[in-house]
Amino acid sequence: MNNSKIFNEAYPELLSKVKSMDLSQKLNILGIQKQGPLFIFYFFNQQLVFDGDDFFDAKGADLNPAVKVVLCTYILMSPENVLKSDGKLVTFREFSDAGPLFSRFTENTAKIIQTSFSNQVEALRQKCLKFGGTILTNQSYDISVRFRALPKIPIILNFNDADELMPANAGFLYRDTAATYLDLQCLTITCTYLTGLLIQN
Repeated sequence: MNNSKIFNEAYPELLSKVKSMDLSQKLNILGIQKQGPLFIFYFFNQQLVFDGDDFFDAKGADLNPAVKVVLCTYILMSPENVLKSDGKLVTFREFSDAGPLFSRFTENTAKIIQTSFSNQVEALRQKCLKFGGTILTNQSYDISVRFRALPKIPIILNFNDADELMPANAGFLYRDTAATYLDLQCLTITCTYLTGLLIQN
């Protein structure tokens, strides 16, 4: 069974639960906006819309089923109140029960970035800016960039280019509060989606 089929099968039940909620009570908790009957989300700098019946992009086009599952999960798992702390930075491995998933996570994210952008730091920088990345000052890395997967889910990409002694190295960091909003599957989707954006032509 491919992943698209899995997400397509999971989505109707998740959507049904979301439709029963009053999202206007969750605006600050989720970091979303309400414009008339529409609820506006930003997913990696892309405006997405929920109209009470379904999710779509700003032009009305359908979304990747995995992204729809992430949006539903973000809503359904959200806390009752705005979190008082942004939390500390952690790797994916540090989330509870993430250990068995870490190898596959790395294969589908960091290793692809390492291979795709070795000796191409400027190309990576430009791709990051294109998708809403904020360049951070971090002397430990050749480039460090913060993205907003969702309003309450920042992701930091750290990258060191290859040199005479070491191959290129990439890593992703989340806030530990991300697990309040998304399960491990959806956290994985956010990083694999970002990786896909960065390597697309």
